Amino acid sequence: MFNKKLTKTVLAVVIIAVMLSFMSSFMLTANEPWVPYNYDWWLETYPVQSGYVVDRVITSNELKLSVPLKSPKDVFIYEDAKGEVSVYIVDTDNHRIIITDLEFDKVRELSTFTYGEDYRVENFVPTPSSVGAGIKYDDIEAYWDEVAKIGTKTTLRNPSGIYVQDYHGETRIYIADNNNDRVLACDKDGNIWMEYKRPGSEVFDPNASFRPTKVLADNAGNVYVCLTTIAKGALMFNEEGDFRGFYGANKLEETSTAVLHAFLRLFMSREFMQNLRGNSAVEFSGLTIDSDQFIYTVTASRSVGTDIVKKINPSGQNVYEKEGKSDWTWGAWIQPYVYGRTFMSTLVDITVDDKGDLFLLDSTSGQVFQYDQDGYLIFTFGGKGEQKGLFTAPTSVEDYDSKIYVLDSTKNSLTIFKPSEFGELVIEAMGLFNRGRYTESLKPWSEVLKRDANFYMAYVGMGNAKLSTGDFNEALDYFHMHSYFGYNLAFKDLRVNYMRDNFDRMLLIVIIAIVIFAGAHIAIKIIRKRKG
Repeated sequence: MFNKKLTKTVLAVVIIAVMLSFMSSFMLTANEPWVPYNYDWWLETYPVQSGYVVDRVITSNELKLSVPLKSPKDVFIYEDAKGEVSVYIVDTDNHRIIITDLEFDKVRELSTFTYGEDYRVENFVPTPSSVGAGIKYDDIEAYWDEVAKIGTKTTLRNPSGIYVQDYHGETRIYIADNNNDRVLACDKDGNIWMEYKRPGSEVFDPNASFRPTKVLADNAGNVYVCLTTIAKGALMFNEEGDFRGFYGANKLEETSTAVLHAFLRLFMSREFMQNLRGNSAVEFSGLTIDSDQFIYTVTASRSVGTDIVKKINPSGQNVYEKEGKSDWTWGAWIQPYVYGRTFMSTLVDITVDDKGDLFLLDSTSGQVFQYDQDGYLIFTFGGKGEQKGLFTAPTSVEDYDSKIYVLDSTKNSLTIFKPSEFGELVIEAMGLFNRGRYTESLKPWSEVLKRDANFYMAYVGMGNAKLSTGDFNEALDYFHMHSYFGYNLAFKDLRVNYMRDNFDRMLLIVIIAIVIFAGAHIAIKIIRKRKG
C-alpha cells in the first residue's frame, strides 16, 4: 500500500524540478532582447536556444574619443605578422580611421596622410616619355601634378570601406575614400604609396562616377573595388595599379533604379551623376575573402533573387552557381508584411570565419544570419531596436576568434557577440566534423539534442556522422524530415551496400529464375508437340 504523504511529496518535488528546468531554459534566452529561431522542413520558423550573447558594446565613451563617432560605415580586424591584433573603424562623417586594440584601451586616429617617396604616379597617368605616342599635353601636366604631391599631405572625405592585409611582412591599408573618388593605399603610419582612381579604359563607362564603397585585396596584391554606379562586378586592379577589368559580375536584370540612372545620363552632367547617391540594387554591397582566396559577395537587392550571395574562385567563377545555390533565399525566408509593405532582407555585408561559416548582416531586420559551409542556417541573432544587442542602422559585420562584431552607423557603436554555452557546443561539434573527426562529433551533437530537441542542425550533423561511419539506417532516421539531400545520399549508400552484401544471393535467385523459366518454356513446347 502506497504512502499517500510520501507520494505527494515526491510528486511536488518532480513538479518543482520540471518548473525550474523550464525556468532555467527560459532564462537562457530571456536575457537576450531577440527571439532566436530557425526553419523546419516546411520552412516555418520555430524557436531555438540562442547561439550568441552580447559580450560588450563599444561607444565613443569606451574609446575615450574627444570627437565622438559619427556615422561609422565599416569595421575590420587585422592581425599582423607579429600577432598583434588591431580593430579599424571607418568613422565616415568625421573623415578619419580609428585604430584600437582588442581591449579598446590603446586608441589612435588616422586622419592625415602623406604622399611618401615610394608614391607611384605612373599607374593612372602617362609618363613624359610617351609624348611621341600621341599623348596630350594635359596628360603630361597631370603627370607632373602627381609628382608634385610627393611630400605633401591629404585628408579623407567620407570614407566608407577599409581592408588591411599583411603583404610580405608589411602592413598595407586600403581605404575606400568615397567623396575623393579614390582608393587610398598606405602603410600603418599613413604614408601613401598608391592611389587607385578612375580607369581610363574604354570598358569603363565615361559617364559613371568613381565612388568606391568597399575595397578588398588578395594575396597576389590584386585590389577589388565596389562602386555604387557599376553593376558589372567589382573593379579589379593588379599590384602595379593597372585596371584589369570587372570581376564576378552578377547575372541580374537591370532594376528600375539602374534604368533611371541610364536615362538621367542622357541629360545630366557628370557632376550631377556623381552627386546622385542612389544604388542600382545589382552592384555588390559587401565582399570578403577567406584563407583559400575565395571571394564572397552580397548584393543588397530587393527586386532580384539571383546571386544574392556568391562564392567566387580565383578564376572568377561562382562556386554556388555550380552547386545550384545561385537562386537560394539567403536571410529571412518568411518576409513580414506590415501596413502594405513587405520587409525583405537587405544584405549589406558579409564575413567568413576560419571554419568557413558565413555571417550575413541584414539591415532590414537588424539580424545576423550564420550559415555553415553547405549553406545550412545555424543561428540568427540581433534585431531592430534600442536595447543592447539590437540595431538601428547596421552597416558592417566582422569576425575574430569566434566573436562577431557589428557596427551601427546611427547608434555610433560597435556590438560584440560571443558564443553562448549552447553555441560553443554547436561550434565544437561542427568543428570536429569539418576536420573529419566524425566519431568524436557524435558526443557533442548528442548533447546538443539533449539541450534542444528542435535544433535541426544537430540531426543533420548526427546523420552526416552516421553516414561517414557506415550506419546508413541510423543516418536515414536522423536525416528524415531534416535534410532532403542527406536522406537521398544515405538511401543511395544503403541501396549500394545492400546490393554488395547480397549480390551472391541475388545472383543465385536470378539463375534459379532463369532455369525455372527455361524449364517451363521447354516443358510447354514438349506438351504442345505431343498434343499436335
